[in-house]
Amino acid sequence: MRKSLTQQVVEKLTEEVRSERLSPGDRIPNEFELASRMNVSRSTVREAVKQLVSQGVFEIRRGDGTYVCQHIGVKPDPLGLQFISDRKKLALDLCEVRLVLEPWMVRLAAERASDEAIAEMERLQKEVEERIMRGENHAEPDIALHVCWAKCTGNTVVPKIIPILMEAIPLFIEVTKASLLQPTITTHREIIAAIKAHDPEKAAASMESHILFNRVSIQKTDF
Repeated sequence: MRKSLTQQVVEKLTEEVRSERLSPGDRIPNEFELASRMNVSRSTVREAVKQLVSQGVFEIRRGDGTYVCQHIGVKPDPLGLQFISDRKKLALDLCEVRLVLEPWMVRLAAERASDEAIAEMERLQKEVEERIMRGENHAEPDIALHVCWAKCTGNTVVPKIIPILMEAIPLFIEVTKASLLQPTITTHREIIAAIKAHDPEKAAASMESHILFNRVSIQKTDF
């Protein structure tokens, strides 16, 4: 069966992302350019882009253009965590899942991280600490740091899972009322030092401590 023009454009754009001709964060050409390049109408391009937005490949930034998503194919809150009403239990349940996955993740990162990746971890941790010291929300660089650790595993699946689990970070900040600020700084530093030393067991133990600090603080709160 012959594919529609829209589906052909979807597949061509998907291949450009897969082959990294279009990378996360890149702005895609406008409708006119794409239509001209692919020899189709602008309405066909518009429909193809709409489909890719619905699939979590592209995102539309109002007044700015259309961009390749940072986490391609991972839709915001795919597990529906925002609809779980008991926020404290959700936070504790996320700790349980993180205790299974993240110590293993940083163990691999300690074995495989490049010097460039370690430098990026240190940069992100510095940003986390600076935001904490200024009394600003540190969730964004904190999430980026965990994603950096995930990428260092060299596993293609883990960086897709971690952003979902990292929905926990803003929740933890909310539930613990910022009581985890100093433990966050301390344990992040320990994890990065262990990865830099290529010490998998120390990295895993430090991550476990990091998550357990979270769990104890959450358990103590009357949220």
